[in-house]
Amino acid sequence: MNPSSRITRGAAVFAAAAVVAAGASTASAQTSAHPATQSADHGTVFSRVPFTDASVTANTSAGTLTVTWTAPNLHGGVAVYAGSAKTGQKHFVGLAAASTGTATVSAAYGDWIRLVPSSGDALVLTVRDLGLASDPNLRDVGGYRTVDGQWVRMGVVYRSQALSLSSSDLAVVDTLGITDDYDLRTASEIASSPDVVPTGATYTNLNVLADISLSPTLTSADAAAEYMQEIEQDFVTDATARAAFGSLLTGIADSKGASLYHCTAGKDRTGWATAVLLTLLGVPQDTVMQDYLLSNTYYFGSASVQALLKEMPAAEAAIYTPLLEVQASYLQAGLDQVKATYGSMYDYAVKGLGLSPRTIAKLRAKLLVG
Repeated sequence: MNPSSRITRGAAVFAAAAVVAAGASTASAQTSAHPATQSADHGTVFSRVPFTDASVTANTSAGTLTVTWTAPNLHGGVAVYAGSAKTGQKHFVGLAAASTGTATVSAAYGDWIRLVPSSGDALVLTVRDLGLASDPNLRDVGGYRTVDGQWVRMGVVYRSQALSLSSSDLAVVDTLGITDDYDLRTASEIASSPDVVPTGATYTNLNVLADISLSPTLTSADAAAEYMQEIEQDFVTDATARAAFGSLLTGIADSKGASLYHCTAGKDRTGWATAVLLTLLGVPQDTVMQDYLLSNTYYFGSASVQALLKEMPAAEAAIYTPLLEVQASYLQAGLDQVKATYGSMYDYAVKGLGLSPRTIAKLRAKLLVG
């Protein structure tokens, strides 16, 4: 393939699928959150959770977790607990007298951390990315602070690339309690790499790209980036895509267990679905963008993707790179399209995706704490 060759969406998607099947990631898993900076599409709620920032990072080589937190208005300390379950952490790690602190916890106690402040509600967190060799972009959607000081609950919704799971990684995923596996890929993508469905999960295909058939001639990196921006806009304007995203969010709201959704690389269709969900929950836009760009760490930065690019001639790799990464301009194109067509993300969800206000309220009740 030479630099002026015609690169279609199908070629990009299937190449990404091949990368996923062979890929491994060395990136560390991390949960991050940032103070709210802008308004949301819902009324004000006063949070009982005093933490404005908190994270859990896995130090795999050392067999430890690093826990950090900030609660600037807390007059007192924070007790740290660790455990292997999503609730009821039993091992007492220690008590920090300061409202801002760091603790090192043995991973042998489990990777769920409960931060108990001297006043206010506790916050339960875990590592964001599971560090799976066969699925490096599988990560928790939760662990972010909203504009009104609430937190998105962890262990409830997961995003991923194609579930080409090894037996050892499947064993890890089977511990997550996933009851619904939503596959956002096309029929040809699924035929090329069928899901390894988590044990006990119901599989549902929601073909986002069924009626989106762009096949551009890409002769430069800029043209490839513009193509990716157009796809994000199609997520907003295409009726079949809207129906798929609407079904996904309704399913998450109605699910009794944890939900997982994915596409091929876990960055475009999956990235847009996550941006919509987090925005509806009240997560500030800069944090939504940060989460979107994490695919550059866990997917694009994986050894297998980088190896694929190194095998290409430099000119070809330059054109292909925008198809395998995410850029802020991609997501922004979709967000701008929402504003132009619907005015707000809430109206896009209701008028475009067909969600009822009750469904949005169920999502918030299910996923927000504090």
